[in-house]
Amino acid sequence: MAKNRFTKIKGTKDFLVLAVACIFICLWSISDAWFPRKSVREKHPQSYPVTMAVSGVVQTIPVKAGDEVAGAAPLLTLVATSYKAAVETAEEAYKAAKGSDTEILKEKLDALVQARDNLRATTVTCNDFTLETTHGEVPLHGVVLDILVEPATQVAAGETVMLVRPNDSFYIFNKTLAGLTFFVAIFALIFHRIASR
Repeated sequence: MAKNRFTKIKGTKDFLVLAVACIFICLWSISDAWFPRKSVREKHPQSYPVTMAVSGVVQTIPVKAGDEVAGAAPLLTLVATSYKAAVETAEEAYKAAKGSDTEILKEKLDALVQARDNLRATTVTCNDFTLETTHGEVPLHGVVLDILVEPATQVAAGETVMLVRPNDSFYIFNKTLAGLTFFVAIFALIFHRIASR
């Protein structure tokens, strides 16, 4: 009875072609998910270094390893006393320069903008970093893997202070795709075997 049902299937090689295609996709997905090429790792990093734009002494680290981080929530703050004083000095110099030569005024304004940027940089957030993915540039969001500094320690500008694993669906998608295409290939081979009897 079952044989009659499967003898009505035309072109049983279709199942074989489907199985071969699924095996190819499965192998490609396994390659990208578990053994990514350098170009794939660059587009989809498994850890992202959070670095400091300015130097200073670490004041607080409001996150711990394993925390989900995103947006404007602080990851780390530096003692900002000297940076606040630099902003106040730059504001006073800018006010004193009003009415002066345009070049001098521009120089004082640039110094003020730089001082404010440096003060802002004493608090590090995920929004300070962007990832270039296949979906375009996106702000960093993910899970804290490791914190490399402690409160009351000196950090230099450009120093990596923590590692974050970005939330990127690329690896999960490829692992899922590998599993699905593997099972579809198995079923296609079974149907090919049954239909070719």
